[in-house]
Amino acid sequence: MPKNKIMNNTIFYIAFLFIGLINFTGFGQNSDAKMQELLQEKRAFNQTYKEVEGYRIQLYNGLSETRARSVLGTFSVFFPDIATHLFYEQPEWKVQTEIFRTKLEAYKTWLNIREEFEGTFIFENKE
Repeated sequence: MPKNKIMNNTIFYIAFLFIGLINFTGFGQNSDAKMQELLQEKRAFNQTYKEVEGYRIQLYNGLSETRARSVLGTFSVFFPDIATHLFYEQPEWKVQTEIFRTKLEAYKTWLNIREEFEGTFIFENKE
């Protein structure tokens, strides 16, 4: 092969790689800008909707802190995989489950809970 042809092939390959790197770098910058835009939208959404909407199951609602803590402990023994929360909204204590995304998911859980804990109910979490 003549030197001239080898030189032309080498220049072609170098130019090809250079153009490829420029395009790849440009793609990365565009995707970084898009990622930053999406992060800003997510932050704005989180500021507007501080807590996830969904459904909870209320296990207890009453004036007795002792009874509320007892329900919380008993529930944790029977259903260790379901997180519970103790709230105080003057003048009442409330024991509620974690947030379920759908009413169906909350209902399925409630079917198991109602046998051990009477008076429980599902409500929409609007906080």
